[in-house]
Amino acid sequence: MDAKQRVGLKAAEYVKDGMIVGLGTGSTATWFVREVARRIREEKITVTGVSSSLACSLLAKAEGIPLVPPDQIDSVDLYVDGADEVDPDKGMIKGRGAAMVGEKLLAEACASFIIIADESKIVPRLGAKFPVPVEVMPSASRLVARGIEALGGKPTLRMAAGGKDGPVVSDNGNLILDATFGPDPDWRALDAALNALPGVVGHGLFLRYGAKSTLLVGSATGVRVVI
Repeated sequence: MDAKQRVGLKAAEYVKDGMIVGLGTGSTATWFVREVARRIREEKITVTGVSSSLACSLLAKAEGIPLVPPDQIDSVDLYVDGADEVDPDKGMIKGRGAAMVGEKLLAEACASFIIIADESKIVPRLGAKFPVPVEVMPSASRLVARGIEALGGKPTLRMAAGGKDGPVVSDNGNLILDATFGPDPDWRALDAALNALPGVVGHGLFLRYGAKSTLLVGSATGVRVVI
């Protein structure tokens, strides 16, 4: 059992009968979704899922988890998802899967947020390994890129891989700009500044959810819980 699998299975232990559960996107969250589905089948618990992305919806449906659209719920009991980076305050960068807008909706709606990550995702400061993904309206991509540059960032349009030509397109039909900043920027100021740029749909800085978050860190030998 690798670290991602170990931490995904551990997170599923927090799911209780009758919960509305936000389902995250990505390789670590996949283990969580599959384990929740197993518990529904074998333990006969009742769980309603709320998906953070199209990929997550397809997985949940294939595994037999009943889903409700985000626009039909007022709150989520528990949201479980991975992160690309997690700092000591449980601030995160998310969005390598281009699903950060749906993920942030669930982060806002949930009563409790469980972050699942392997040890490689734990960093002393954000931006150490990954850029900040910014989802932008296609018609605004150049203007937003200039706005990011004015904030001291270097934006790069994310291009598709695996044989598809052209840029990555999000579930919402938008483009992704991956923005790198200096060695130690004011992330909270950048959070607000990115939100204020016309044409920005959302971005991957998740900074204000630490108080309701529990971090589960998986390793080859176990899972460490950070409250």
